[in-house]
Amino acid sequence: MEHKILDITSDPVYQELITNYPETSAEAVETILQFNKVSSLINMRREAVLAEHGLTSGRFHLLMLLKRQEPVHALSPSDLAKKTGVTRGTMTQFIDAIEKDGFVKRVEDPKDRRGMLVELTPHGEQKLSVIIPIHIARMEHYTRVLNSEERKQMISIMMKMVGTFATASETETETETVAATATATSV
Repeated sequence: MEHKILDITSDPVYQELITNYPETSAEAVETILQFNKVSSLINMRREAVLAEHGLTSGRFHLLMLLKRQEPVHALSPSDLAKKTGVTRGTMTQFIDAIEKDGFVKRVEDPKDRRGMLVELTPHGEQKLSVIIPIHIARMEHYTRVLNSEERKQMISIMMKMVGTFATASETETETETVAATATATSV
């Protein structure tokens, strides 16, 4: 796979898009394309490393959510579903699968005798103790070309960009704004 940076200035498809939508900044398009390229490369490498250790991104994310819970590394299935943005039914299937691998176990909720918690097992803890150092080293590796000030700038820029994403209640307004902009430019 080719890992060079994208050059939209010489790409006729993107040039046509910029021509057809003159109010759109070529830099805006290039910014997102470059961001997507870097993100895709990082995600592909993370998936490969996790697969070597018998995990997927979803399983790793779930184990990390449990690891962050103090003092007991446990959450209810409904809390896990909320934090991961999946339905309770999907979470139940997910828990079933990683429980079979021995990474988690279901335990009674000491605060609610009708409830249950999903708890990180020693096997899950051990798996994380192997993966986390690799994960952290890769983060350092990918940003090694940036000095401290550049990393801080990048964090600041990404935080600004995150602010452009709407909350669930604002999604309809955002969609209407984007659609209105698109309609206005195509008329």
